[in-house]
Amino acid sequence: MLWEAQMYLRRLKLVNTGPIERADISFRFGDEGLPKPVIFVGQNGSGKSVAISHIVNALIAAQGIIFEDSDVEEGKVYKLRSPSYIRHGENYSVSEVHLSDNIYVHEMQLAKTKSDFTEPVAEYPKWSDLKPRDATHFSSNFNENIDKIKTTLLNHSHLFFPPNRFEEPDWLNRGSLRTKVTYPSITYFENHSNRPIVNYAPMGELQNWLLDLVYDSFVLERPISSSPEQENRQQPTERRNRPATTILKAIEEFLRVLFGKPGKVVWNVGARNRRQLGVSIDGETMTSNLFQLSSGQAVLLDLFLSIIRDFDLGQSQLTQLSDIEGLVIVDEVDLHLHTDLQHDLLPNIIHLFPKIQFVLTTHSPLFLIGMEKLFTSEGLQLVELPTGHEIEVERFSEFETAYKHMKASARFQEEVREMIKANPKPVVYLEGTTDIDYLTKAGELLGKDELVRKFKLIDAVGFRNLDKIWETYKTHFSSLTQEKCLLLYDCDAGKKAESVGNLYRRTIAQQAHKIESGIENLFRDATIQKARAFKPAFVDIKSEHTLVERGVEMTIPETWKVNKSEKRNLCDWLCENGTADDFQDFSIVFDILEDVLSSED
Repeated sequence: MLWEAQMYLRRLKLVNTGPIERADISFRFGDEGLPKPVIFVGQNGSGKSVAISHIVNALIAAQGIIFEDSDVEEGKVYKLRSPSYIRHGENYSVSEVHLSDNIYVHEMQLAKTKSDFTEPVAEYPKWSDLKPRDATHFSSNFNENIDKIKTTLLNHSHLFFPPNRFEEPDWLNRGSLRTKVTYPSITYFENHSNRPIVNYAPMGELQNWLLDLVYDSFVLERPISSSPEQENRQQPTERRNRPATTILKAIEEFLRVLFGKPGKVVWNVGARNRRQLGVSIDGETMTSNLFQLSSGQAVLLDLFLSIIRDFDLGQSQLTQLSDIEGLVIVDEVDLHLHTDLQHDLLPNIIHLFPKIQFVLTTHSPLFLIGMEKLFTSEGLQLVELPTGHEIEVERFSEFETAYKHMKASARFQEEVREMIKANPKPVVYLEGTTDIDYLTKAGELLGKDELVRKFKLIDAVGFRNLDKIWETYKTHFSSLTQEKCLLLYDCDAGKKAESVGNLYRRTIAQQAHKIESGIENLFRDATIQKARAFKPAFVDIKSEHTLVERGVEMTIPETWKVNKSEKRNLCDWLCENGTADDFQDFSIVFDILEDVLSSED
């Protein structure tokens, strides 16, 4: 195989691991031996990060065999083995990670010791290596393959970007030294790699490395013309076969795409007492400090530059991006990325590195669509967990769910737009149909029916749809109608009062009643007691009880809550049997309606 000198991922087997009952995944390669991007998908809790952790653990364990500056201390592990990670109802878990050249890692975790098992675990080929009192086991053939592992770690890139990676925002008040770019400090020892596998927030180191590249390219590698009398003098030679210039050209092409601007890239280096690194394109300053990029841009810059920097710190020669070989693992690759970056830019960045095996997790259907568009369905491998089965992009369950939500959201917004345009009087959107019925009945009993009739009452079907209306129309609502629109939330929504033009958002003030949430909070305890006397099922009651938390005993008071299944029945009963006294606190709502009517846009 052409790329067998590289330590690619060949197979991952997981049995009773977290939510995964059994997954046996073979990783695929193209006709020329190039690795196909692998994307793990699935709902939250399906085992994507668990699967990733076994791969990363194998890489770090291999790193620790060769280098003293491994990501974890000698004798320690990156991933915990614990009975808590055994699948519910099972008494063992097994994992196998197989890399190129038959390099492997086997792990087992037992719920009890080996001596408690009457039969060996057939899934684990190293069962005989466990001692009777062992409950956990780790086995690899790293020591038998030290030379191979050392060669590939020195010459190729192996990186992991965890989901908790981040860059500090540019508005954060850091110490002055931390914002400045300095020349990199690297330890040159035989047993040190200076190349961590796990990358959290590498932008500071990347800036230092970029400054080094800029210096090499524009000082050490700049062609120097000589006069005839200087010909016999020793001339400066170009260092590193001009690699800095080659790398900068690749980075500059990426920056043009990142900032959406073609043209000549100029690197702007700050003064020595303010060593920031900025970028201009075609005479326009894109950023005076790479720390000031948006979260999405910073994430992509980190990912792209970290791969190049890591390879540059190795022992292989880089002439173009396609020279870079390795294994790059990114958990939640769509993290912090706008939809355009997910669909367009990120797949294009991945495509720049054909010899890197990308192992990714995502929840983003747009990223998957962008990947399939660029790589085709045959050019990538989509694995759904917890089953471990390969699927097509359209079969990704979250794709279907997201698409349905997208259509429903668009349809809802169109219905809102048409409803607003069609109504010649002010509109009140409430959280549910019971809110409308209660408000109408309260108007009749409290002499406010004329006020209520001045508004069109509409069911928004929950507070989340009220949020959608606010976010969608707050900037241009006046272009739809000159009439006022009130979004009226129940007391437990916690929304502050806001107005934008003729769009209003208000929350009903919470009352000190036993029913603490929903429109029913406006009914006093005596009214609810009267309803319960008719039908106890209307209200669920949790009695006062004692709770001991961290050694402290607390008394939890009695709580009342309207039963979800009885919410409509309670409304019907109160509207039929309630009196003006029962509905008296609805005067709070009428005050809101009158305030909206009398207010100026």
